[in-house]
Amino acid sequence: MRLGARGSSPHMITQSIAAIAAVVAYQAGAHYAAATPGAHGLGLALALAPPLAMALAAAARSRLRAWLVPLWIVACAALWFARVSLAMHFGWGLYLEHLSFNLMMALLFGRTLAPGGTPLCTRFAILMGGGAPTPTVARYTRRVTLAWTLFFVATAAVSTLLFATASIVTWSTFANYLSLPLVGIMFAAEHACRRLALPGEPSPSVVDAIRAYRQTTQRPEPRTQTP
Repeated sequence: MRLGARGSSPHMITQSIAAIAAVVAYQAGAHYAAATPGAHGLGLALALAPPLAMALAAAARSRLRAWLVPLWIVACAALWFARVSLAMHFGWGLYLEHLSFNLMMALLFGRTLAPGGTPLCTRFAILMGGGAPTPTVARYTRRVTLAWTLFFVATAAVSTLLFATASIVTWSTFANYLSLPLVGIMFAAEHACRRLALPGEPSPSVVDAIRAYRQTTQRPEPRTQTP
């Protein structure tokens, strides 16, 4: 089934808007904590909340949850007792979170470029087109997959450079206020290039891209030969 044929459901649009709003609110809070003296506690909470939430979700789904959930509670208690000293270094938590996200995204795209695999953007094109891509589309989407890989690697590198050499406020401005707009600019630039390079092919909307991402990460990777 073609992705574009299903359109953008109100539920999907609402979910996307809510997710973007949550990310923007988080980034605004993180920058406030970094730029405001005395807000170390908020910064520590923002640095720890996402990994703790993911750890709890993973523990609750595990067959060992009877052991892992109590262990999670003990870890939270230990963090609570160490909160004063940890709060003095909350910037490291925010940095490592930003770094790990970008490296994870780089790995997500980059690993699909391995020989015998199907580049992630090619898989998007297969979902959009409803069938095997033409050689032209396959070559183009492979290059786009490489471009996204390099984009996330570059973002991680700039984040590391600023964190090591600039003030926490400067780093936070890049990480929390510029990173997300840069993703949007990258998406818009790729969209424009696609229309020029592949004028007869469908161009996905943001919602279509999110839907394709979910579908491709929830099913086994197809093995195809790409030029």
